[in-house]
Amino acid sequence: MIMKFKTLILGATTALLLSACGANEAEISEQAENAGLENEVSNVPVEEQEDKLTSSGSEFYRSVVPYVLSPARGLSSANMVSSYNVEEFEKGLSDISKDIFSTDEYVFREGQIISEEMIRGYLSRQYTSEELEEMDEEELLSSNAFSNLGLNPSTNGETDPEKIAEEAPLYLSHILEQNYLSESEDGSLNFDGITIGLAMNSVHYYQTEEYGQTKEKELDPEVVQEKGEEMAAEILTRIRANDDYVDKKIVFAIFIQSSDTDIVPGNFVSQTTVEPGENTITEFSDINVQNLLLPSNEAAEISDEVNNEYETFNRELSSYFDSFTTSVGRGKFVDNNLETLTIEIPLEYNSRGEMIGMSQFVRDLVDEHFIGTNIEVEIKDKSQVYSVITRQGDEKANLYIFE
Repeated sequence: MIMKFKTLILGATTALLLSACGANEAEISEQAENAGLENEVSNVPVEEQEDKLTSSGSEFYRSVVPYVLSPARGLSSANMVSSYNVEEFEKGLSDISKDIFSTDEYVFREGQIISEEMIRGYLSRQYTSEELEEMDEEELLSSNAFSNLGLNPSTNGETDPEKIAEEAPLYLSHILEQNYLSESEDGSLNFDGITIGLAMNSVHYYQTEEYGQTKEKELDPEVVQEKGEEMAAEILTRIRANDDYVDKKIVFAIFIQSSDTDIVPGNFVSQTTVEPGENTITEFSDINVQNLLLPSNEAAEISDEVNNEYETFNRELSSYFDSFTTSVGRGKFVDNNLETLTIEIPLEYNSRGEMIGMSQFVRDLVDEHFIGTNIEVEIKDKSQVYSVITRQGDEKANLYIFE
């Protein structure tokens, strides 16, 4: 269906989200206007754009063609500590959105409100009133301190990296925004909802000297979650300051990353929905999701039954060929139940016949284990995937062998 779609323009948004702290109104206005020009999402006049919707099933959202990228695109991989966390953060945020914005009723669009410049501002540290008073107008403008958007805690003038790690670690790592549109009877699209994910750090990384060894300060997950929820409340205040977003439903979700050396991602820990017209967050609801490596040494984290079954799966794999050591399993547990399981099986390739035989053997094993769990198995070496076995819940497993 061909339709006219009014693209959101961000100039006014940027101006209203900024909180002025030291520059005069003329300078602030000029800054905001320049930011608005940088944040245009299309050079094509609105009235000339003809857009249509893609088709999709219930699992995925429809999207608008031509596809509109977020003005903050590309920051996830730069700001987050690993690709495992990037993938889980983006996919998990979409899954949370599906419970609020049905795929049958809403259309997905990448976030258009929070620009790259604004995200960088949000991730910076807060300036104290004392720090702001010591800056002249030129410093305020050059450092963007006049807006004081920073959500990470101020160092309060402290310069010792060790003390900063203890007293004012960096909690917030990234912000991801998603927009949701509804389709009217005449085919036009209405901007109705926003989902915002806050990716928090589980570890504060720092150096005590330039080019020195990177040190780590593990953060208390309860404190990290609390800080994330406080930051979400502040972001809500900034968004609601713009009249264009007073009547939008806004979902916030807090994600705590795993460390940069973990081969499993972090987890979403809480979420909340703010209805149109509401200006405060009453409470967050906890999310009981864990991503764990299998087999796990953290016996308290998962049931003995799941751990034992995975060890049995590995033993049966080792019966097929002598050189096998172990597979790597990544399990997602929702409310303590194993919902999805991804397995990597290393293979030292000798012949195509061996690879096909092993793939068939693994498919039969998948049909025998972890009944009710969604499973994906890759048989691969360091550079190539030879075959993939998938199974949805209680269904029979499917085998795909790559030519």
